[in-house]
Amino acid sequence: MIEDILFKDGPMLSAALCKRLEGMGLSSDVARQRVSRARGKVRRLSTLTFPKNTFILYHETTHNSADYWDAVVRITSAESPAYGPALAAILRRDGIVPESQFCIISGAPEKQRGQTPSSLLLARLISCGLLKRVAIEGIGSCVALDANGHFQHASPARLRARLLTENIMILAVRDWARKLGMASYEKIATRDGLVTPKYGTFHWDLCGPSYIRPMIKRIPGAQPNPGFLVCDVVAGNAIDEYAIAAFIRKCKTLSALRGLPPMMPMLLSDGFTREAFRAGRSHGIIMATPETLFGRDVASGLALLLQTVTKAADVVVERPEVIPELFGKLGEIEGAAGNLRGALFELIMGHAIHMNEGDPIEIGKIVTNHATGERREIDVLRIKERREAWVYEGKGNQPSEVISLATVEEWVTKKVSVIYRALRVDPRFQNLKIGFEFWTCGSFSNDARAYLEEVARKAKKYTIGFKDGADVRKYVAETKSSAILKTLDDHYFEHPLSRFDLKYDASAKRRAVEPAPKVELGDFLDCPSSENSPLLLEDLTQDHQKEG
Repeated sequence: MIEDILFKDGPMLSAALCKRLEGMGLSSDVARQRVSRARGKVRRLSTLTFPKNTFILYHETTHNSADYWDAVVRITSAESPAYGPALAAILRRDGIVPESQFCIISGAPEKQRGQTPSSLLLARLISCGLLKRVAIEGIGSCVALDANGHFQHASPARLRARLLTENIMILAVRDWARKLGMASYEKIATRDGLVTPKYGTFHWDLCGPSYIRPMIKRIPGAQPNPGFLVCDVVAGNAIDEYAIAAFIRKCKTLSALRGLPPMMPMLLSDGFTREAFRAGRSHGIIMATPETLFGRDVASGLALLLQTVTKAADVVVERPEVIPELFGKLGEIEGAAGNLRGALFELIMGHAIHMNEGDPIEIGKIVTNHATGERREIDVLRIKERREAWVYEGKGNQPSEVISLATVEEWVTKKVSVIYRALRVDPRFQNLKIGFEFWTCGSFSNDARAYLEEVARKAKKYTIGFKDGADVRKYVAETKSSAILKTLDDHYFEHPLSRFDLKYDASAKRRAVEPAPKVELGDFLDCPSSENSPLLLEDLTQDHQKEG
């Protein structure tokens, strides 16, 4: 009987199966015994635990099918207060997050009595097959939706674009909190690589002590105890009522702890569904969008950044004026310029190479050496059909920085060699000449330059080249793009932190250039339909006031 039900209807929670049996005339005790003693082709998904000691049962022939995974996700989302919010949070982040950030987005504490810690939550979700670990070049270990391939996750390019945009959003919140005195100026911590700020038993994207009057606790004869501003951010998607559950769970769990300082929770996202907005407001959460918090220019700049880095090759060919616009809109955020400089240098490289060489380019291409499984990212790839292919590596660092021998040795031995072998087995590249070139806005140490020159002389299978800051600027100047050249000068060669002495092209008498033409977001982004557009915060506020 149970086998027939599971084969026909798919996986079920044990409690739901008991009710089904009771509806067929069995008493509750007999139904529970039948379910607990089920054998044969009935299997139990034991890695996931649910409230009241319930569990998922399924027919062995349906395992790993699309119906199986649909049912597992549906049951987990609806019935598990721990696993459901974590899955929804990953879904709203394009199905993939760096593993170091899972403790932030999961809604689970690091360690707290009576709660499943985030590390155990992750281990169980991986064990049952809902999630998997993937290594992304330049990012490291990530956690992605899997379900035997039933779910897809974002491309590495999209992931990098989202993380960069979120980093800028976090810096903007820090800047906002500092200017308004919402948190102590030098004590605001932000996520940085493997380091994630912590308040209470949870990790956050941003956290800082707050001394504003409603947040502090005063004890006679002692220093005032501050409360805390905490914030998580999500770029690229509107938050729905399922995805917000993880953030709400963090806030509710902490509110049950005694003796914890007051907190001011903020969730920053591109938009919220009506249900998510109401849920957040009902739990005292500040629901903010980039536009409501920072203004329209910064909001459009963040959206532009996400799409630009995701579709980098298309943008540098069709809309290169976007590059200076991004620096203009986001560069005033304290700390943002440093984050932008590396990512946008690849776009400047791609634009210059395409303009000067006239060949198609690819940016951020991932190649794999199938013999060893090694994967490498190519900053810029130029292909002249049936003739040659060039691979460019870019370092958008300060002009005062010197590229060391260790850096170029690592590039040659660990990157050039792997990329060359990966390209050679691709039919597109088998009969092409292949070249590699290393670009930097700085300079090369004497031993690094000597090493590259020696490798270039000895290399037989491919060509090696390199450009220092002077060569890079000269090459970009050949494009005749005054806006791009001005961006390169303003944000790389003449940045306030730079002590580099420009020795070419009479740069001290730089001529004035026309401002870059303004690019509206809709000029190159697909405009979402009104049905799927995220609700603006002011619309929801007006709706809330009308209901009141």
